Amino acid sequence: MKIEVKKIGVVGYGLIGGSLGLGLKKYTDNYIIAFDKNPKVIDYVKKNNCADAAYIPNKEKIAECDVIFIALYPESIIEFVDEYYFSFKKGAIVVDLCGIKKYITEKYSDSAENFYFIGAHPMAGKEKNGITAADADLYKGASFLITPTEKTDINSLEYIKYLAKKIGFSKIIETTSDNHDKMITYTSQLPHIMSVAYIMQKAHSKCDGYYAGSFKDMTRVADINSMLWTQLFKYNKDILTEQIDEYIESLKMIKNYITNDDDSLFELLKKSRKLKEWQDENYKC
Repeated sequence: MKIEVKKIGVVGYGLIGGSLGLGLKKYTDNYIIAFDKNPKVIDYVKKNNCADAAYIPNKEKIAECDVIFIALYPESIIEFVDEYYFSFKKGAIVVDLCGIKKYITEKYSDSAENFYFIGAHPMAGKEKNGITAADADLYKGASFLITPTEKTDINSLEYIKYLAKKIGFSKIIETTSDNHDKMITYTSQLPHIMSVAYIMQKAHSKCDGYYAGSFKDMTRVADINSMLWTQLFKYNKDILTEQIDEYIESLKMIKNYITNDDDSLFELLKKSRKLKEWQDENYKC
């Protein structure tokens, strides 16, 4: 594959988009354009040299980009692509970085007459959000999930994988949008639901001084971006509610083991420990 210098736009220059833009600026020779609707973000990007150029999104500048990464909330991605659908450069690669895939990719899998659309999901983050938290090395060693379809342009797919490797992703996983959403429900959405439910317990307001690491681990992701996660839960509700039901059944089983006071609880805890040890041995990323 011949690699040429391209104009790459990143829409939504917060933690995820900003880190992507900074990584591309640091580790590639491409011309990076930051797009954000917030003028304060644009000013910050310019003052701190976080991109080669920065603009409020507009059709003229969007049309200059050979590649556009969209790091927005799910509903905002749909709004953005619909608004600029006929403004994208002919043959441009448009990549959404949203945490759910089927809801997005179903809408644009037939867009090749205008642009090449690819769904992707960088598996990295921080406790803090926004451009001030962005880091060119955020994606070092992380997984990059990508959800091509039978209609995905192969050259576009390979180029996006190439960029992902250049900025430090160590594992690139191709999967279907259905499988992506199923797996991410288990590894991300369900833990957030569990943390929210846990912090709603009555004891939470009375436990100051009574907690250590376990409490902090369980409550960490309850510090949640309510607008973003409302949309992620909403557009993945079928899979999410199935896994919530499965988790509830697991809780009921554990409750019964505790109530019955037999060896079942002991054996379950042994199994849990072995599963965690297996995870530590096999999941390196």
